[in-house]
Amino acid sequence: MKELCLRSKQKGTFAVEFAIVGVIFAVFLAFTSDVVTKIAMKGKLDRLSFSAVSIVKERTQLYTKANVVDYTMSSSEVADIYKVLKRSMKRTTSSFSANKFGMVLEEQTYGLNGSRNALATFNRGTNRCQIPNKLSSLEQDLAVTTTWGRKSTLYRVTLCYETDNGVAGMLSNGFTTVTSSSVILGR
Repeated sequence: MKELCLRSKQKGTFAVEFAIVGVIFAVFLAFTSDVVTKIAMKGKLDRLSFSAVSIVKERTQLYTKANVVDYTMSSSEVADIYKVLKRSMKRTTSSFSANKFGMVLEEQTYGLNGSRNALATFNRGTNRCQIPNKLSSLEQDLAVTTTWGRKSTLYRVTLCYETDNGVAGMLSNGFTTVTSSSVILGR
């Protein structure tokens, strides 16, 4: 009789335990899916920012007119680079939205005597990338004097994309902006 009484009190415990474990498992799956999405986007932005900064560096060798040595970027060059990056993201990301994509291109040039010129910063896109520290704060560790006795130009391309946040509603936290930055020495 006692056994029957204990059994009747335990009815439904499996369903309750399964529901609790099911909710925890669903949150875990949503969190994992969100992280995988952000890591994939970070990889795309890493490759794209490195490609962009390489193009910026090599543009003087590839596109400069004869006997014109001008290492500064023009607004039209920056617009062209942004257009190429945006098209590349559109081809590689099925749910790409131009409103969520942004670029910051920084250029630190130097005079012939090694004096630092003003840092040129170009923002493109409706999504404004937040950069924790400017290129000018990093340049002390990165600036190199060439064999001709002048300092080499520094370029940095920072790309950012607003991803969907699948866990913000469940966990009331999370982040949405994925950012990648690449720095390179100019010629």
